[in-house]
Amino acid sequence: MLEIVKWSGTIICLIGTAVTNFNLYPYNIYCGFVGSCMWAFAGFKQKDYALFSVEIVAVVMYTIGLGVLFK
Repeated sequence: MLEIVKWSGTIICLIGTAVTNFNLYPYNIYCGFVGSCMWAFAGFKQKDYALFSVEIVAVVMYTIGLGVLFK
């Protein structure tokens, strides 16, 4: 199951990168948020705290972006 989460997170993050390059706001934030949540979960489950740390910071930043979007 963890492999599915990691590969899904990777695909969603790559889609987020693509939609950022096409300037498709706010879809880039949605994709980045979901993908980073999935990778943060994977890092936590694997006890890879370097991965978890970078992804949880990304999740916080995306959450702030979503807050600005829905303000």
